[in-house]
Amino acid sequence: MKTLLVCAFLQFCILTSFSQKIIFIENQEAYDRLLKFKTKIKPDDEVNKGIWKNNGLVQKRLMISLKRENQFIPLQNPEVSLNYHIYVNKNNVADSLKYYFGRYVQTIDGGKTRFEFEYFDPQSNTLAIQLDKLFRDILKNTKFYYHPMRPYEISGGLRLNQYLSKSESAEYRVSEILKTKKNTDKVLNLSHLGLKKLPNEIYDFKNLEELDLSKNEFEVFRLNAKKLPKLKKIVLSENLLSENSIKINRNKHVQMLSLSDNAFEAFPKRIQRNKRLKDIHLANNFIQNTIGIRFKKLKSLELLNFYNNQITSLSENIGLLENLQILDLYHNQLNFLPQNIVNLKNLQTLAVSNNNLWEFPSTFQELPNLKILYAHHNKLSLVNFLPPNIENLDLGFNLLESVPAALKTVPHLTDLDISNNKITSGAEVLKQIPDLKKVFLALNDFESDSTKFAELQQIIVDLKKKSVKVK
Repeated sequence: MKTLLVCAFLQFCILTSFSQKIIFIENQEAYDRLLKFKTKIKPDDEVNKGIWKNNGLVQKRLMISLKRENQFIPLQNPEVSLNYHIYVNKNNVADSLKYYFGRYVQTIDGGKTRFEFEYFDPQSNTLAIQLDKLFRDILKNTKFYYHPMRPYEISGGLRLNQYLSKSESAEYRVSEILKTKKNTDKVLNLSHLGLKKLPNEIYDFKNLEELDLSKNEFEVFRLNAKKLPKLKKIVLSENLLSENSIKINRNKHVQMLSLSDNAFEAFPKRIQRNKRLKDIHLANNFIQNTIGIRFKKLKSLELLNFYNNQITSLSENIGLLENLQILDLYHNQLNFLPQNIVNLKNLQTLAVSNNNLWEFPSTFQELPNLKILYAHHNKLSLVNFLPPNIENLDLGFNLLESVPAALKTVPHLTDLDISNNKITSGAEVLKQIPDLKKVFLALNDFESDSTKFAELQQIIVDLKKKSVKVK
């Protein structure tokens, strides 16, 4: 997963109750008390994964808030990071947040290099007041979707200066870049400049095909794409856009739009005028559902990327995307897939890993072109239906207790991962997959039945004789 986080860490703690407060750790003595207070326990994989997701929400909102707030004064030492600890109660609501500054210092002891964290005093009451308000707003707007049913702590940090506004010098830097360009250029890169407003000069580039405006500070974006008749690709990733703040006028040629790493909580409806769109990227946002999306207007769509959002369900009309080939739903909160997913007749790759899926719909076996299915890290205990032409199938880290019998129905399967489940039986199915080239079986429960385990060993021998790699 692409990330700009410089410093991030996770801890899980058994905690006492806290009153709801934002607390600045203002000196070394207070920081030392904080260290003594923490009681650490080692989290299991499920808890670690859940807290990582919750922390990701906080980190994301913190980065957005720092960019939007243009009154912060950069710290003199750019290596200093802003760190926080959020104490969450058993109802999954933040009781309090403590934050402080520090940096990692390199030391050499006995020829070994070590990095030790050192508290840093910013000596600024104004900064503390600004951050108090910022953190209070973050907690108000953040809903943690992982709930371990007991108190826990989220901890993280990032270098403050890296995310402060660069908009003051944006206009000058843009003008300097445009001086080096020709109006006939087809590609224009204006990324990482601190832009808050689209410069009118871009409309002079009538031959423009690719426009990169990523890593800027757009909170509102309006593009009259009719004035750029040849424009095909627009990159607006890593900005501050939300669903009602973006409008792109209709353009017959725009095919790719990247809106990843913004602040969308819903699908931006005003991009749907561009009916020729083939690729839409909305990874790393806060989208909770697909209700209200007019998929009927996006029939040319071939790739839809919702990686790392908060989607709990897909609307039925997603089946209208008749030309969709790749659907990325990694790291969401899906409990099921709609039955009419069967209408995605051209779907070739489906990524639904790191969700909460319990089963696949019965219509799954009617997806003729689906060749790649990533479904690891879910809650699948049964897999009764599989697309007939699947070639690469990852079902690792689920709750399977037997090798799925449905594997008999996928003769073209070459790569299979069923590792890290609870499988004790059913391995004989593997010999009935004629095109199988590689299978991952590690970390299951085959050893619990000595007879079945002995049978598995013989099956592995037989598979290897067919040049199947078994791990």
